[in-house]
Amino acid sequence: MDAIDAQEAFRRGIRGVAFAPTVAFSSLAEIEAAFTGGVNETLLLTLTRLPGLVEPRAAYETGRALRMIIRLFDQAGAPEAVGRQFIDNLGLAVMAAHMRGSRPWGAADTVEMFIEMYSRVLGGRPSELERVRRTVMDYAVAEPKRVPRAGGGLVGMLRRRRTAGAG
Repeated sequence: MDAIDAQEAFRRGIRGVAFAPTVAFSSLAEIEAAFTGGVNETLLLTLTRLPGLVEPRAAYETGRALRMIIRLFDQAGAPEAVGRQFIDNLGLAVMAAHMRGSRPWGAADTVEMFIEMYSRVLGGRPSELERVRRTVMDYAVAEPKRVPRAGGGLVGMLRRRRTAGAG
């Protein structure tokens, strides 16, 4: 497999697709359409890069962590301004870390930034904060689950016919 650019890895993370494609795409019809759950997720899907991300796997996991955080904002009914402010602050933190020459920014850094904000705004018991931290971190480092589909259109019809004729 060819090396993947850190920004491409980040985009894959925020869109919830696999780090590396398992099948080479031959047409646009095979690429999954983006689904948004709320105003913050719609905002997230307009993001094309986060300067300062340099390591592809860390960038991918940062994107996945950000995706989960944004979904939590939408579930809580947060206005778009909350998501925009978090994304802006994340971008500044990533760039500052990059300019300092520290280790590559990753999911753990993103989650800690969110937990720090969450605890300041909502308070929270340490056990609650740990549960939120673990939920976001687990999502960030896991590969997305692929849902098998019967297929649609001509390809799906041919598969169904072949399966029906074999039985």
